[in-house]
Amino acid sequence: MELGGKDPAYVRADADVEYSAVEIADGAVFNSGQSCCAIERVYVHETIFDEFVKKMVDELKGYKLGDPNGRSLS
Repeated sequence: MELGGKDPAYVRADADVEYSAVEIADGAVFNSGQSCCAIERVYVHETIFDEFVKKMVDELKGYKLGDPNGRSLS
């Protein structure tokens, strides 16, 4: 679906909210968001908006900033 550029995602009212949140979080922060196809904008149907935001926040809280190879950043 073409949504006007800026690499959007659209979450319909009948979407699997948990699956959508996990996949969109990954799509937004993959390669630190420096991928040319990283999700930059998310449209969520109003009937599932609050649930989606909670799932997205929960998913992103589990992410850890650091070297993907486990080396110290200091």
